[in-house]
Amino acid sequence: MQSSAGKLIKALYETFPDPVLATDRRGRITAVNQAAIEVLGYAEAELLGMDPTRLEVPGEGGFYPERAASAWDANEGWICRNVRLQRKDGSVLAAELRQLPVSPQDGAGAGLVSMVRPVSETPARETDPADIDQLFPSALESISHGFAIYDQADRLLICNSAYRNMHEAFKPSIAIGRTFEAILREAVESGRYPDAGETPQQREDWIRQRLDLHNNPIEPYVQRVGADQWVQIEDRVTADNYRVALRADVTPLVRARSEAERLGFILEGVGQEIYLVNPKERRIVYANKAACDNLQYSLEELRAMDVRQLNADYSPAELTEKMQPLLTGKIRALNIDTRHRRKDGSIYVCRIRMELMGGTADPMILSFGEDITLRIDTEAELERKRTEFESLVRSLPDIISRAKPDTTLTYVNENYARFSGRRPEEMVGRKFMEFVAPDARQEVLAKISSLTPEAPMKTLERPMVDAAGRQCWYLWTNLMVYEDGKPIELVSVGREITESHQAREQIAHQTRELAARNDALEQFAGMISHDLKAPLRQVRLFADLIAEDVSSGKTDELGVFSAHISDRAKAMEQMISSLLEYSQLAYQSIRPSTFRFSEAVAEAWSNLAVHASEARARLIAETDAELHADLNLMIQLLQNLFANSIKYRMADRPVEVRVDVEVGDTAVSITVADNGIGIAPQHADSIFGVFKRLHRDERLYSGSGLGLALCRRIAESHGGTIVLDSSYRSGARFVITLPRVAP
Repeated sequence: MQSSAGKLIKALYETFPDPVLATDRRGRITAVNQAAIEVLGYAEAELLGMDPTRLEVPGEGGFYPERAASAWDANEGWICRNVRLQRKDGSVLAAELRQLPVSPQDGAGAGLVSMVRPVSETPARETDPADIDQLFPSALESISHGFAIYDQADRLLICNSAYRNMHEAFKPSIAIGRTFEAILREAVESGRYPDAGETPQQREDWIRQRLDLHNNPIEPYVQRVGADQWVQIEDRVTADNYRVALRADVTPLVRARSEAERLGFILEGVGQEIYLVNPKERRIVYANKAACDNLQYSLEELRAMDVRQLNADYSPAELTEKMQPLLTGKIRALNIDTRHRRKDGSIYVCRIRMELMGGTADPMILSFGEDITLRIDTEAELERKRTEFESLVRSLPDIISRAKPDTTLTYVNENYARFSGRRPEEMVGRKFMEFVAPDARQEVLAKISSLTPEAPMKTLERPMVDAAGRQCWYLWTNLMVYEDGKPIELVSVGREITESHQAREQIAHQTRELAARNDALEQFAGMISHDLKAPLRQVRLFADLIAEDVSSGKTDELGVFSAHISDRAKAMEQMISSLLEYSQLAYQSIRPSTFRFSEAVAEAWSNLAVHASEARARLIAETDAELHADLNLMIQLLQNLFANSIKYRMADRPVEVRVDVEVGDTAVSITVADNGIGIAPQHADSIFGVFKRLHRDERLYSGSGLGLALCRRIAESHGGTIVLDSSYRSGARFVITLPRVAP
């Protein structure tokens, strides 16, 4: 059996007077009728297989295969449009192009039939009734509003697509021949009318009301037909009892009205005064409740007033002049602080913001007013407190700063700026870590990082150097302010405690000295009780021997005993003198100064010039470092070490003493080495004791045993130490370590 497409094409071939072309799905011409061959001027063989877009005038669309394909898939009807086609001889044909997708029974696309009707050949003729009958459905479909007619029995006679599609859910209920009531009841029972009610009785009452409005229409009304869709319903009854139903989707209008009502509700509810003013007439068009209440006028009274009458600060001319830049469009908004006069004559301070609302034939000024009387009073109070705070801060001797949690300064007082040698504005905006000494930054950051909401405040003492180079001590208190557990501000207060710090250091130093003296006194007590008693016992022994010899008449050994008593007395005298010298030097308060260490070395060696010459001693000291210490005590310390080097020498070689100095960042290291007999490592600590002697034979090595004890005391009085280098095997080497700056 021939397909429907084939039958249609064959009929067109045989009977249709206008050009007809059939194309397949690929867009190629598969058949043409005789009229097409004659009008277009091509032979049939030339047209078959041709792409029809070649017939279009260059630059103009005609066949639009993409649109045709989409219409084909959507199963639409005829596609009509005016086109301009080009004949084989180059002439242009103005025509109306009608295209119809043709599908076989299986639903797959079979082709496209295109009918070309030359516009110039379409005869003008009067419209006959048959044409009107065909025109009416087409015209009905072109209406965007829903349209339907119900007959005398209230059965649906005709309706357009807009009526069916007014609400997607209603389509199944709308069918030709069904009564309005049946369509309505089915829609209600399926829940498509949200306002119909929930109970059967409520729905029945609602249906009866709607039927009454349908049969006895009065005015159009709006009906909700979905959760967010509204339709305006207008029914009319003709003279012969037909019912005409008109439906218009007014959802956007309802939404806009709802938004307007909501906006109006908001405007009426806000506490800020809102006005809408006509600038030409200077009349208030609208004022919200806050404005009416504050001004004590009704809206009707305000509308009858010139808006400038409310102003108590400016004359009408002055106010007009102020508003001129806004009215001419030079500025978008105008802010002024003025005073408004209430109906009862009272005046309040008002802050007004005016904006020109253009885009209409009559521009309006939208004004926002706020009674700022309380704000001004509050601001004045805050300013007073700020002034008091500034006065208090200026009167305090402390350093005060405020910073963000990342230490960016937001405020510094004059004291801080003066201490740093800058102006406050030069410091604000910079991180205060820039003003902290590099060696203290890690400690300061650690303190700040340790602040928590549970422990938001901590203190620390740290040295600082002011703009003049003066070193001082400050007690810093850091307070981190938290809000909802998050840091928002760091407040720091620094108070100078240089004097109290020095006093504490002095007390600590004196405490250490006192403890050292007490230890020394205990040693003295032990040493004196032991070392001074020994010569006394020998004196008493020899005195007893003399007494025995005298009583027995012996006199030959009296001279020997007397000589022993004299030697022991001299030894006691030397010990007492040494103790006196030790007490005078060991507990002497140091008087530090800055000097070249070579000066102390030269002076100490000069004091031993005779002994050094006898021992053929040589000093090697090539150092010119600076030292901050007590010059006299350092001379005494070096002199004692040099004397020991000369005393405890090797008999077969000249004495050689070497002094070296190494200056570090915080300390100075001094070494004194010789090539003498040396000291055994087990005596490395005991040699610094009072009256400690490793050699009892005073005929060989004389001395009181206080020299090294005095050296230790001098080193410790400077905050340093002196030790024996037990690893040195070529003699004795002492290492003295002193701070760069003496306490």
